[in-house]
Amino acid sequence: PPRHDDARAMSRSTDTLSVIQYNVLADALSGPDAGFTSMPPCDLAFGARRAKLLGKIIAEDADVVCLQEVDHYHDAFKPAMDAAGYDGIYREDEWSPCRKLSGGMLRDGVAIFYKREKLQLCGMDLPGVPRRSKDVDDDKSLLGKCIDAGKCIVARFRVLPPREETHGPRWEEYQNSTLEVVVATVHLDSKKDEEGAKKRRNQAFHMMQAVEKMRSNSPTNFFLPVIVAGDFNAVPSEPAVDRVRNGVAGGLRSAYEEINGIHPAFTTWKIRSGNYKKGEAKMCIDYIFVPRECGILSM
Repeated sequence: PPRHDDARAMSRSTDTLSVIQYNVLADALSGPDAGFTSMPPCDLAFGARRAKLLGKIIAEDADVVCLQEVDHYHDAFKPAMDAAGYDGIYREDEWSPCRKLSGGMLRDGVAIFYKREKLQLCGMDLPGVPRRSKDVDDDKSLLGKCIDAGKCIVARFRVLPPREETHGPRWEEYQNSTLEVVVATVHLDSKKDEEGAKKRRNQAFHMMQAVEKMRSNSPTNFFLPVIVAGDFNAVPSEPAVDRVRNGVAGGLRSAYEEINGIHPAFTTWKIRSGNYKKGEAKMCIDYIFVPRECGILSM
């Protein structure tokens, strides 16, 4: 729960939020053409994973769900999460690599789902357009003018009191509630080289600028927590991770590090063959960051 002097009283269930984050592996990126040949294609196809994946996410019963590599938002994730009591916001990557591997049928993106009884969307931003940064190679006049924040959503939510407080003597308190939170989810560039690390650092910088702007534009004068959850494609020592830690006033900290003292050895472990990102990847690249002023109860 918050420990900031300006935070609300800590007697209500609004004092805590549960958050989960997953890269769900895009359907279009799960087959042999994307290098996944160590398992039968039918096992990694979305049709085989769909029920288990959605079942796992819904069973977690989190207040906020941050997902990356979602290329079945409208036909799978949105209806299932809606039935489970969640609203969602989605950003599709217009230039997704899924297009090429699906014959133009699929594009992946990032999504934030939130419990409609717990949170109310107050504002959102989709900072930067990753493709425009690539256009600099063709048009040097764009140099320095293109903002690339990766595949990113920044949203501001009002935290709603429990349902029993929405009627009767506490109705006025409900109406005047100003407790808010900013949530960002992101999927940064995946190149595992010096160029990729530099790009991720810049993407993280622009994302955190958008986060700080969203926080500063809030009409409330109270402490406004920030949660950043996503697939950074960056190990803990990379500059992109530091950009996020120090990207807002007061700083953020990794939930993994706070609870366990260190980051896990890996959050992704995959083996690919062929020409598409060939080799074994076993590393920690997924994170949930929270304000230093907030406590972390469990993971």
